[in-house]
This record gives sequence, structure tokens and C-alpha cells, in this order.
Amino acid sequence: MAPTSATGSRRLPGADRARAGFTLIEILVVVAIAGIVLAVAAVNLFPGDEEVARRETSLLALDIEAARDDAWFGGRPAAVSLAQGRLRVLRLAADRSWSPVPGRERRLPDTMRIESLAIDGKPVEAGELLIFLPDGLGVAFRVALTVRGLPKAIEGDAAGAVRAIVK
Repeated sequence: MAPTSATGSRRLPGADRARAGFTLIEILVVVAIAGIVLAVAAVNLFPGDEEVARRETSLLALDIEAARDDAWFGGRPAAVSLAQGRLRVLRLAADRSWSPVPGRERRLPDTMRIESLAIDGKPVEAGELLIFLPDGLGVAFRVALTVRGLPKAIEGDAAGAVRAIVK
């Protein structure tokens, strides 16, 4: 005999599952998991001002460090210019003039501003060249900047170490 419902109509096998749908608890669990995933993704996709400032400062420090490496490994002095909102890497040519290194110029982010440049503890104009010699020895320098309104700095010592100060 086939099973019947309370109204006497005949039920088909598996029909209860097709009409059941999702319970409220199941839907709430899925919504909660989706919310957690979105919250984690939002932190990574939309970094805060501090994280952006740290990253931009570190990128500039890496560019300066690459210019230092060009001098060390290229055997010719290299320089960095931070004038007019641009980073330019220059190399000393045979005629003793500074020529730009192709592909090594970039515009600094609009949110980054060079506040001051000090070489060997003495303030100099922001347009002065920061020169690296091939012997690896140099002078201490400090580039003070603001990124998204947050104060940051890049320092180099006489031994050639370059580091971003991202307190």
C-alpha cells in the first residue's frame, strides 16, 4: 500500500525534500560566513592611510636603494633626484654630466610630499642630488616626507644602508 497524507492524497517519494527548502538557521549561517569573508577581504582590499603610507615610503626607499646598488655594481656614481614630485635616477656619464637612467623615473604619488632633505646632517634643497659612489661609502642622509598627512622618513648611513622609518 502506498503512503498517503492526512488529506488522503497520495505522496510521491522525495516530495518532502523538494518542498522543504532551507531553514532559517541555515540561511543565517551562510549570511554570517559571507559577512566574515567580506570583512576580511575589505581589510585587504581597502588598506588604511597608515598601511598605504608605510607601503609608499618603503617603495621610495627601495628605489633609493636600487640607485645605490647601481653605483656599487655598475662601477659609476649614481644619483637620485626628488625634485618636482618625481623620482629620477641618474648616472654619471663619461663627459661628467648626469644622465637619466632609462626606465628609472616615476612620478611620486599625489599623496606624498617631500618635506626636507638632509645630507650629512645639513639641510639641503629638495632638488639636490643624493649621490652614491661605487666604493660603497657615502654620507648619511635623511629624506623627511609626508604620505597621506602622516610623517615618514627614509634614512641612509655612511655604510650604505637605506631604511624606511615607518613609525
